[in-house]
Amino acid sequence: MDNELTNLLPPERQSALSREYLLRLGVVVAVMITALTFAAALLLVPTYIFLSQNSSAKTIRLARIESVLSSAEEKALSEQLAALARDASVLIALGEVPSASVILRTALAVPHPGIALSGLAYTPAESKTPGTLAITGIATTRDALRTYQLAMQSASFAAAANLPVSAYAKDTNITFTITVTLTP
Repeated sequence: MDNELTNLLPPERQSALSREYLLRLGVVVAVMITALTFAAALLLVPTYIFLSQNSSAKTIRLARIESVLSSAEEKALSEQLAALARDASVLIALGEVPSASVILRTALAVPHPGIALSGLAYTPAESKTPGTLAITGIATTRDALRTYQLAMQSASFAAAANLPVSAYAKDTNITFTITVTLTP
């Protein structure tokens, strides 16, 4: 026996039935979405009540803390504010000083053929003394060391590059320390 069902309705009636079915399905989906939305809104009511009570309790606590601070600890509060103002001025001053990583990156960008760098020591500028950068390493020849010293001296961040004369005592494998005075 064949399980195929035969629809004897005319095609316009079949399409009308399928439109009605789709319309009913759409209405059921819309009602379900509306019901879910209302259920979600209903479940949010306790959260709203909790948050509004919490907010009012925090407002009352803030008012109580402000009243205590304004009367009993006003002097301590003013001292703390003065300390914060001093700290802020220090932070502002630090923001105007060039960062060590920028200076070290720029120093490492100076070409150094025949030079093996082994250490960099940065000292930031203080009130009237400029910052310094001590560069240590080993040069293969005197010419390579002299070329590197001149390159450091002509770098944009350097005011001077000092190398002791005693560094030129050896012909090869010269251990050196160049002290670069940074521009303000």
